Amino acid sequence: MKSIKLRKRLSSIYAKLIASFLIVLVPVYMISLAMNEEGEASVRREIENSMNSRVSFYIRLLENEFSRIIQMEKEFINDRQLRRLSFAASIMDDVEFREAVYAINARLKTMMNSNNYIMDADVFLPEQKRIVSAIHFYDKIPGEEYEALRSVSSRNQHPFVFWNNRLFVSFPYSDLALINDEDPIFLVSAEISQNQIRDVLKRLKIGSSGGAMLIGQDGLWSVSTDPDIEMLQASLSLLRKQREKEEGGGPSDNGGFTTAEIKDKKHWIAYHESPQLGISLLMYMPEGDMLGSQARNRVWFWLLSGFSIVVSIWFSYWIFRQIHLPIKRLVRAFQRVEDGNLNIEIKQKRSDEFYYLYQQFNGMVRRINELIHEVYEQKYRANLSELRQLQSQINPHFLYNSFFVLSRMAKYEDYESISRLSDYLGSYFRFVTRTHSDEVPLVEEVNYARTYVQIQDFRFEDRIRIDFDDLPDAFHEIGVPRLIVQPVVENVYEHGLKNKVRDGLIRVNFHKKNEHLIIMVEDNGEGMTEEELQQLTAALARVEDDMETTGLVNVNRRLKLRYGPTAGLELHNIPDGGLRVEIKIPLTKEENDVQYPDRG
Repeated sequence: MKSIKLRKRLSSIYAKLIASFLIVLVPVYMISLAMNEEGEASVRREIENSMNSRVSFYIRLLENEFSRIIQMEKEFINDRQLRRLSFAASIMDDVEFREAVYAINARLKTMMNSNNYIMDADVFLPEQKRIVSAIHFYDKIPGEEYEALRSVSSRNQHPFVFWNNRLFVSFPYSDLALINDEDPIFLVSAEISQNQIRDVLKRLKIGSSGGAMLIGQDGLWSVSTDPDIEMLQASLSLLRKQREKEEGGGPSDNGGFTTAEIKDKKHWIAYHESPQLGISLLMYMPEGDMLGSQARNRVWFWLLSGFSIVVSIWFSYWIFRQIHLPIKRLVRAFQRVEDGNLNIEIKQKRSDEFYYLYQQFNGMVRRINELIHEVYEQKYRANLSELRQLQSQINPHFLYNSFFVLSRMAKYEDYESISRLSDYLGSYFRFVTRTHSDEVPLVEEVNYARTYVQIQDFRFEDRIRIDFDDLPDAFHEIGVPRLIVQPVVENVYEHGLKNKVRDGLIRVNFHKKNEHLIIMVEDNGEGMTEEELQQLTAALARVEDDMETTGLVNVNRRLKLRYGPTAGLELHNIPDGGLRVEIKIPLTKEENDVQYPDRG
């Protein structure tokens, strides 16, 4: 009997909902766990690569800078004044001697100023027991410093000398190899700024934790962001093991990545050596600082998993009791609407949220029916408005004036102008009377407006000058409603420049702005008062479906019907006088694939 009840409970919808949630959640959480582990491994790899690349980059940077210093020191071999001071100082007069010292001092200053790492540059003259310095100019040779710097002669590839907490790059020169304590002919040294090196090491760090250090040959000297004896010893041990590995025949890439326990903390260490200069750059980061968030995320992951199972059990029961059946009824109603039945209505006696949902569904179905009728009606009215607009484009006064101009030309036997004007009128009326399409390529619309301007130019050539830019090739094939540019230009003649006796100007240009094509028509007429501008702008904004529209309002309405609310006309007064009308046409995705020219 108990087994039967148990089977009934397990076969109930509630049990199936719980099982369904678990079937969905368990794989998701397993995948999430795997993704979390993979993410942690990926973070490790990314941090390791980042540390290696940063260390490699900065060791190359330092290597280049110090190599440049060494090269500048070697170039003193060919310095004529230095060789004269080294070999012939005793036979030089005072003027020649001073000139030589000044020349060497100037070159040392140039050397110091050309590299941020150089604090001071000196040339030691052992024979004269003198030193020429970039900062101190000319003085007695400092014995202890000189003895320390000349010792670099035994390490030709490792030119660094660390003496008295100061770091130098030294280059002793002699025509013969130095033997025992024999003095070089001269010695060039550059004192390196340890603060500048620390600044570089600070930039090497990731965040605020960890540190970096530059270590000299065999650990005789080091420069660190945070001097730490234990870290220095661990670093030296690591570098020593690396050299032993290379000497034992292991792979050598002068760098690597490893981990080490330092101060009871696991650290990630990236290092790179420069065999050329005998220096090593090392960067270390505590693992806890790098992966602390990953460990916290893992704890939260398991807490979330347990909480999700509890919520799933409760939510399954709640769905079954409160949502499942009403949603099933609503889904069936949607299916009937999907099949085309728009006469359906859900009757519901409940007073909870589903009652509101059912009421909204019923209202939606009624609204869909209304919108269907409105769409048909709107299309009809739009077509009717387009027809009325096209029929009203032929301005009788424009026609009369054009024939009057032709008559005047005939009277004066100006046959060339008659031919040109007749061609323009033919193109103009051929475009206006064409009714087989509502849209044309923009290049045709612009050419039509240009034709209209050329016709008007016969009347107003002494009063009005036209500056009509060429349409960029990228915009030629954009489909636009017919008659959107010419009415705007016509408005300029009829209103903007109506009272302009001379020096009138109409400017038409094209540019792209914020994914819109802007056709800008400007004039230098009287413009509009702020009140008139506001009234016209308001008229552009409130065009109703059943209102009669002409001129700018007509163009604005048809643009918005064609492209949506972002299209249309914008009007602006020009500070120096006149009005600017911007025709805004949104660029479609396909048109955006073309590289349009931007303004400015």
